[in-house]
Amino acid sequence: MDGQRQPRRERRQVIKGAGVIGGVVVLLVGGGVIGWQAVSDRPPETLPAVQTGQDPSLEALAGAAVSGGPGKDGIPSIDRPEFVPARDAGFLADDEPVFGLERRGEVRAYPQQVLVWHEIVNDTVGGEPLAVTYCPLTGTVIGFAAPPGVPELTFGTTGRLVNSNLLMYDRQTGSEWPQLLGTAVSGPLKGTQLDTVPLVWTTWKEWRAAHPDTQVLSTDTGALRSYGSDPYGSYMDRSGYYAGGGPFFPVLATSDRFPDKDVVIGVRVGKERLAIHKDLVRKAGTVRATVAGTQLEARWDETLGTARVFQRVGDQWQPADFLDSMWFAWYAFYPNTQVRQ
Repeated sequence: MDGQRQPRRERRQVIKGAGVIGGVVVLLVGGGVIGWQAVSDRPPETLPAVQTGQDPSLEALAGAAVSGGPGKDGIPSIDRPEFVPARDAGFLADDEPVFGLERRGEVRAYPQQVLVWHEIVNDTVGGEPLAVTYCPLTGTVIGFAAPPGVPELTFGTTGRLVNSNLLMYDRQTGSEWPQLLGTAVSGPLKGTQLDTVPLVWTTWKEWRAAHPDTQVLSTDTGALRSYGSDPYGSYMDRSGYYAGGGPFFPVLATSDRFPDKDVVIGVRVGKERLAIHKDLVRKAGTVRATVAGTQLEARWDETLGTARVFQRVGDQWQPADFLDSMWFAWYAFYPNTQVRQ
């Protein structure tokens, strides 16, 4: 059954390496402690209503923001990223997840073990600013560039979440942007949509084999963090938060079509949305669909062990606006989505 999620009064502690102090789950970070979430007697958040069959409005999304624990910039962005060649990335194990980027003649790998502690990298790729963003709570990684007519933007973390997803802010105007949505829900740029740049989920071994000349985001970030450990669990053995169960934080809409943390490939074409279960692409090799009059193909990349989506433009296939996402998060933002399973 699909419908609006009722916030739960109790939330299970499944974060690896977390402790409980005074009824609050905390994470140990660099010898310090940041609060994460109340777990027992905290009153449930009241979320705005979302009409059945309609995607939530910007106002509803702005009103649904809740504290994630750390304050503004408590999860620090990386603003001066350092990169190393593949041969110097000995801190990465073969089966570790990395987020791969090919853009303007440059090839880069952003290790999940680094981004899980920072969530935003304000980078420059091919001479143009690009924010590489990752939300571990929703499993979404997206590159963002300012659209034409909007000055260069750099981003930080607000310390709040919308639909359990990272709520960013830009340092130029203070506008706030849910990461999965990529549209400002408040501030001077409200309603502005960022240009998206797809990144792919793969492993370090697969990415390195396909791109031996890749540059790799270094652990030399200027911050003291336990790189190599993941406070949420592990993707390599699907443990902790990633193992299953529901989201930690309230969401505006829910669906039981798939388990909450199943991975779908979300595709956006104009005002229409499509979710394709990633396992379907893996098994079928190619999944075809038409969305908003546009032909799409989701293709399984055997070399990288991941899916890519292309759209037909004239007589050419070009990368579509797509991303991996946990099902609960995609549906919470886009309850009117089409689905292929």
